[in-house]
Amino acid sequence: MKNSFKSVIFALVFGSFMTTANIVKANDRDSANKEVILVRGAEKSFADFMSKNAKKLVKTNDWNIFTEVVTLYNASPSKFMTVSADKKEAFVKAVENIEVKLDKVRGEEAKIWKKKVTTTAAVVKVLWNYQSNVESTDTEQTVAPAAIEMLGR
Repeated sequence: MKNSFKSVIFALVFGSFMTTANIVKANDRDSANKEVILVRGAEKSFADFMSKNAKKLVKTNDWNIFTEVVTLYNASPSKFMTVSADKKEAFVKAVENIEVKLDKVRGEEAKIWKKKVTTTAAVVKVLWNYQSNVESTDTEQTVAPAAIEMLGR
């Protein structure tokens, strides 16, 4: 009787742990799938997808630049905003190459990932353009007081 009781307790505890683990795993997967851009773990799911479906592209410099910029966007916004102009240009080219490759991959999942890549690239470009606009405005504001002092006002 004691052995069967212990077996039932073990089975219940083990079952609850397995259920909890599956729920957590499903939530992580669903949150990555629900994102519109490559954030909150979606970039890792995208990397897994590309590793399976675009093995040659994943080994290229374009892929390295793309993942580096997206990782900076997610992990370190200050470093993301200070990316060099060359890297920005390389990122745009990398996105184009990744989109071309995703067009060649069959399936609905590839279309979803392409949309996420396109949207992520658009957000990145907007942030970089905003930064350049802010920097030019700051420059104008710092020049204006000096000009006013020179005019004697």
